Amino acid sequence: MADEIQMFTKPGCSHCAKAKAILKARGLRWHDHDVTASAEAEAAARYLSGSPLVPQIFAGRHLIGGAEELERLDTGGLLDRVLQSALGARADLEYPHGAALTDDVADVSLATRIPKSDGTHDDDPETWPLLHFYKAFFGFWPNTFAYLHHWPEAYKLFVYCHNFSAVGLGRQILGDEMMFAIAYSTSNAQGCSYCQTHSAAIGGRRSLQVVADTRKVLDHDAPVAGGRFDAYQRLLIGLAARASRNTVGTELIGKIRTQATAAGRDVEADLTGTSMVVSAFGFLNVFNDLVGMDIEGDWARSAQQAGIAPGRHGVETGNPDNLDHPLPDGGPSMQDMLTAYDARVGDPAAYARRELGLYPAWMADWPAPLGARHAYLYGELTGSRDHCMLESELKHLMARVSAIAKGHDYLAAVEAFIAHHAARDRPRAIRRIRACYAVAIGLDDGANLFTPAERAALTVAWLSAQIPLTTPRRFILPALDHYGPAALIHLFTVCGIASLLQRHVAIHPQILEPEVTAFLAQNGLERDTLRLRHPLAGSRP
Repeated sequence: MADEIQMFTKPGCSHCAKAKAILKARGLRWHDHDVTASAEAEAAARYLSGSPLVPQIFAGRHLIGGAEELERLDTGGLLDRVLQSALGARADLEYPHGAALTDDVADVSLATRIPKSDGTHDDDPETWPLLHFYKAFFGFWPNTFAYLHHWPEAYKLFVYCHNFSAVGLGRQILGDEMMFAIAYSTSNAQGCSYCQTHSAAIGGRRSLQVVADTRKVLDHDAPVAGGRFDAYQRLLIGLAARASRNTVGTELIGKIRTQATAAGRDVEADLTGTSMVVSAFGFLNVFNDLVGMDIEGDWARSAQQAGIAPGRHGVETGNPDNLDHPLPDGGPSMQDMLTAYDARVGDPAAYARRELGLYPAWMADWPAPLGARHAYLYGELTGSRDHCMLESELKHLMARVSAIAKGHDYLAAVEAFIAHHAARDRPRAIRRIRACYAVAIGLDDGANLFTPAERAALTVAWLSAQIPLTTPRRFILPALDHYGPAALIHLFTVCGIASLLQRHVAIHPQILEPEVTAFLAQNGLERDTLRLRHPLAGSRP
């Protein structure tokens, strides 16, 4: 079957039917593997693709992916070239069988490999305002931070510079109910049951009802009984979901603007508020699903009332009592910390040019009151610092891999530029930029360009861009072999930052900076992520 298209499908699957219709219209034949008829077929699909979804389509050993990717190749005029190259190689799919296959596709909870870090008794005064904040807001210190705290600077920077600042702005613009709805919608589209639970349970009965109504909007795109969510708000809820999948498009934004005009709404403010919330959950969805931590028990049971199951996350017996002790007083206030971060940056444009080699368009577009904090969050966590366990160049290559996997042409290009700026050996960096995605998915072993640990990091970045995000043993084991618990948290944080930016840019698309355009041209680097995902199609002429 080396010269055939292989498709893993299941009966009643609309996406499978769509893929078959595309192939049939082209006069192409395929071999069908029904994953419901064979446990081995289901496991093989996961082993080969890293995804639990069907269809999964292969040309020889080349993974095309699902129906949407097949359609992109077809409408983009690339399908024939991919099929000709892949099938011409006459290479069969290869995978283990029996117990070995079952073991390789098992979804590994990294929370069982990474111990919690107790930040509730932290002796760093800069963290004390956060403990008081979460005791008042949640009543406990959430499990996310028990893992993120392995990188103390990332913990502080994410909460102060984004979670508190950006989500606070989003809440101020949208109001509590729309914040709950947006948070749920973007997390549901990603498949992160931990964050779905939090969005439903955080506001008690009120948020539970909001999320129950949001689920009706997402399922039926229709008005909700009682008048909650008008047509304009329903479009914003849909926007949050599409931002997770990078399928926003100009048509949806146009509809939102039209509805805003008719309803007398401030569309620019609402788009900003939505992007601030979804970007925060871009980080949280990816970080939480990579770690696979348990959900706080009382909130998990509460969220089940809104129809939210814990999914692949375990459930604790109750909510933690980790803040039920006297919390330290003194030290800086929350506002003191925000002021200090702003002062460390000064002019965001000058800071970015110094640290990144340019002032990225997305950063210049960030809401002005929060621009310095966002620049500092990104610069400090993706740069090379004493508190960092990964080199800056590798972190930007990871972000590039994630952007390529999600189809973010702009971010893939900018991350290539910044990786080159951060590199110690810039000629070699160009070769690494070209090869990083192929290395991440195993098309190239990259032996002369990447260490085994770096290859494992790139694979984690690719895995982090999958929807839904799971951690099959086959793909996560190399990272476990090369990184300890704290270093794994550094990897997952980088993936979370990449996802944060992707959701913002999905709502606020950017024009490629002139210096990045020149960089790509000078080095012959492809900017079309569809071609980068399918190098058999070749570069653009």
